[in-house]
Amino acid sequence: MSETRTLMFGDDLSPAADVAWLFINSQWWPGWRLEVVTAQLPETPGMVLPLEATRLHPWQPPRPRAAVPAAEFAEVVDLAAVGDPRVVLSQASDLLVIGPRGPGLLKALHLGSTADWLLLHPPAPLLIARHGQPVQRLVLCTDGSAHARAVTDVVAALPWIERMLITVVAVDDGRIDPDAATDDACRQLAPSGATVEVHVEHGSPTAVLHAYLDATAPDLVALGTRGLTGLRRLRMGSTASAVARTAACSVLLACADRE
Repeated sequence: MSETRTLMFGDDLSPAADVAWLFINSQWWPGWRLEVVTAQLPETPGMVLPLEATRLHPWQPPRPRAAVPAAEFAEVVDLAAVGDPRVVLSQASDLLVIGPRGPGLLKALHLGSTADWLLLHPPAPLLIARHGQPVQRLVLCTDGSAHARAVTDVVAALPWIERMLITVVAVDDGRIDPDAATDDACRQLAPSGATVEVHVEHGSPTAVLHAYLDATAPDLVALGTRGLTGLRRLRMGSTASAVARTAACSVLLACADRE
């Protein structure tokens, strides 16, 4: 019997979380375990908490979310922990799904503070859901790196991959071999049975991808991310984080080396 795969949904009861919940229930997850995870703030800031409260544990939410039968989850569980949502959601899973905006000091930004932090410190493949429709068209960005291969592996393992048209996109900025990168991605996707096409652009990756996504309006874009932080990120920038913040579609990110 194959190992059960786990989808973790970060639920803060915000409108953005409602959108992410619709996204989850619009896809097909046969045999997957769904963990609906809520981070609870301590009653008194700075208070010492018992260890069992800070670890994920089963709980009964006042308004539990009900997964639709058509999603075909093998199991749905409600879990909670007391603590910073960035820490609570930093658990091992096969896919972490969150909304793009939540309560917090940075909610005025395009991403909320929790989403912004997880974007730079992905504990698992991270999907930022911006709509509640089934994914039919996916753009997979590749540059031939280990991080691009990591996100391609995640895409290839999605249970609804056969229902998608996947466009593998490489941007030739003079630093990559676009043909080798797209060939590698197509080989990874071949066993999935998905319909795959290839598109190569030239120029600055961030600007080109912004323009391409605006023109094609896919349901989901997938990118590898280095999870850069601090001064290194300020020097180098990050195409993945820039796209995640501004893309109108949902975004899937994966890192070869998870923090």
